[in-house]
Order: sequence, then structure tokens, then C-alpha cells
Amino acid sequence: MFPDAGPTARALLALELVRAKPGITASELAGRLEVTERAARRTVATLRGAGVPVESVRGPHGGYRLGRGLRLTPLVFTATEALGLVMAVLDGSHDAHDPAQPV
Repeated sequence: MFPDAGPTARALLALELVRAKPGITASELAGRLEVTERAARRTVATLRGAGVPVESVRGPHGGYRLGRGLRLTPLVFTATEALGLVMAVLDGSHDAHDPAQPV
């Protein structure tokens, strides 16, 4: 991750890390986010403030994990967006951000 990433990007990455590895410690989270443990704990507090049920367990087998009730909204694409994604993957050399070259 980029060291100068903003708090939103850091929170989203932290959410993905906690979801992918239940029981991740503050130290591990800090290492993956490239921040201090204190900053990692603040990021978890930000997630909790946003309504994400992050639970923490103390002790040698403790760490952070997502609590029950978390439902992440699935990504929904229009037919045009889905086709654009497929075409961009199939055409690896195409610059998807170039409006002069529509997919």
C-alpha cells in the first residue's frame, strides 16, 4: 500500500484484511497498512464508527474479526459496464481510461 494513502483507502483495506484473516492482530494490521499500531487501532475505530461490526478479542489467540450482521453491498454493473469490463480484460493493451478509444 502507498504510505500516503488517505484514511478512506486505509479503512477499506483494513476491512478487507480483517475479512480475509479473522483474528488479525493490531500489529499485523499495522504492518500490512504500513502504519503504527496506534494508527491501525484508529482505523478500526473508524470502521466501527461507520457501523462495521469489528470485534476484538484479547489474549494469545485474539485479534480483530468481523461480527455478525455485516452485509456488504454487492457490486452491480449495467450491461454496458459489464461488457466494458470484459472487453478491457480481453484487450490487455487497451487503455480503459482513454475516451477516444471506446471499448
